[in-house]
Amino acid sequence: MKFIKHLFFVSILIVSFNCTASAADDRFSVVTDKAVLIDSQTGLMWPLQDNGSDISWPAGEKYCNSFSLGGFSDWRMPTQEELASLYDLQAADSSDYYITKAIKISACCQWAIDTKKAKVGSFDFEYGNRDWGYPMSTVDARVLPVRNIRHM
Repeated sequence: MKFIKHLFFVSILIVSFNCTASAADDRFSVVTDKAVLIDSQTGLMWPLQDNGSDISWPAGEKYCNSFSLGGFSDWRMPTQEELASLYDLQAADSSDYYITKAIKISACCQWAIDTKKAKVGSFDFEYGNRDWGYPMSTVDARVLPVRNIRHM
């Protein structure tokens, strides 16, 4: 009887895990021919990689506003909250950073449009922090443009 109870419990765990994994997998979809990721939970579209090199906040904002990918040109710099929505603790198995597996970033910190007095926002995918820094800093600073999919 103990064996049957144990087997039942393990079966429930496996089913629960598969349902959870499936729900997470359903959230993101990669549109390969456009090189973008669509997040059905937030309604946002992301490129599959960041800009690839150190960049200041003003240059990052300009980069996002002039970014063009997948036939879209209405990209912008994301908020800290939008970046935080990509944070995924399970992603470390396949990346140096805790970001959803489909997106590749080349440094921990991604600029955000948020400002607070003389400081500007970023999100750190190594520690999961919303950070504040100086706009001209470039060390390990990258940018990952975003757009709303309702503009498709």
